[in-house]
Amino acid sequence: MEPSARALDLLSGPAGVVLRATLAPTERLTHAIPAVGCTVALTTSRLLIIREGSTFRPKTGVREWPLLPSLEIVTGLVRHGSGSLVIRQGRDTTSVFVPIQEWDATLQLIGVLRGRIRRAEADRSAEKG
Repeated sequence: MEPSARALDLLSGPAGVVLRATLAPTERLTHAIPAVGCTVALTTSRLLIIREGSTFRPKTGVREWPLLPSLEIVTGLVRHGSGSLVIRQGRDTTSVFVPIQEWDATLQLIGVLRGRIRRAEADRSAEKG
């Protein structure tokens, strides 16, 4: 799944500048979801949250999580026009609200993220065994 047109519009602005500066040379953006006050982006190796105004928040404007087995992403309730996501890795927890129009794309992103984590873990296990 490619990023939605709405997400690409968001990424063509300041969030896109920040994202492009964050990507490693071999890393590729695969999914982008507009959320309330931020954009959720999935690359080939990381999950990122790029806050609106991130260019003014160098330390907190971009949150990132490597795709490791310790990364959890859980959907919450969908009501009042948005659904919630909770992202956890260790003691680090972040919540994001996604407009209902983007909920199907969000569920797809979660499925892809979980699949990549499982594949990476299987590859690591195969290398050890």
